[in-house]
Amino acid sequence: MAAALLVAALATACTEQHQAAPRPVATVLAPATVLNGDLQLHLNATRETVAAFHADDKRSLISDGKLWEVRRNDRLVGTLEIATVKPSVDLARSSVREHMTAPILVGATSTLRLSGQEVSTVSRSDGLSTFVWFGKGLLEVVQLKDQVVTGPQLAQAVIDYQHTRPEWSPLPQLFTPQ
Repeated sequence: MAAALLVAALATACTEQHQAAPRPVATVLAPATVLNGDLQLHLNATRETVAAFHADDKRSLISDGKLWEVRRNDRLVGTLEIATVKPSVDLARSSVREHMTAPILVGATSTLRLSGQEVSTVSRSDGLSTFVWFGKGLLEVVQLKDQVVTGPQLAQAVIDYQHTRPEWSPLPQLFTPQ
């Protein structure tokens, strides 16, 4: 699960000329529960987590980020990370998206559609699954290691919830309405 903070370290490819105000993450994009309440999402707002998203603000592609712990009661089974990107980052360009996902999706990457949303994924032999998708100005990462719920189930539940929120806006080239 430590890899969930990778996005915060992502950012050495872009240097900003000026320091723009951070674009905050809309916390309403994370549901409180998914899969009929089987999994609960809890915002991790520790000082260390918040600092990780702002470790190198001048060179970072990330404007703001939030991390939710995905739990089955008291057991941590995964994470949801939502990050806004700086206005100068053009997520419409596939090369930019690939640059951002390369440090996160290590291994044989595959792409699937969940509720019309293009999602990139990697599964490791130890059972950890990682899913990445983009919205307008957003990068999202789900990691899951669970014996009951699969990664695609969790990612789809989050995506389905987000599609009900006015704060969610997909990238047209990565979304096919169903």
